[in-house]
Amino acid sequence: MPALLSATARALVHALDAAACTISRAIGDLLVDLVDYSPAGPVQIGHGYLISDYPTTREVLEELDSRRVSVADPASDEREVALLRQLGFDALLMLALVRDGGAWGLVEVYDGRERFSDDDVAIATRIVERASSALARLRD
Repeated sequence: MPALLSATARALVHALDAAACTISRAIGDLLVDLVDYSPAGPVQIGHGYLISDYPTTREVLEELDSRRVSVADPASDEREVALLRQLGFDALLMLALVRDGGAWGLVEVYDGRERFSDDDVAIATRIVERASSALARLRD
């Protein structure tokens, strides 16, 4: 599993020409970082967050649909924007990593651009869907 998650993070960063990717495990209301990849060095590995503190994150995990957050978008959740600023990024793309029909984890792709495009979302969705399929075949 660590190899799958690491390969997925690397593939997303390279395919989207993004700055970083973090993959976290969703356990109840807790989100625990497992993989952190950036060509420039670690972003936030080892942190844990309460899903209930981040409504957009909760939507991604509950609805199994992607969400984009941008510091330039006044409609973006202020907690997500504050975390983006703290990490030094301007845009975030979140996708659910799915196993057994539900959210197993969260994939977060970060960058300094103003926002991720529809094409970026489509590419990331394909990569995360392949990772979800591979995850379903693995045993913990």
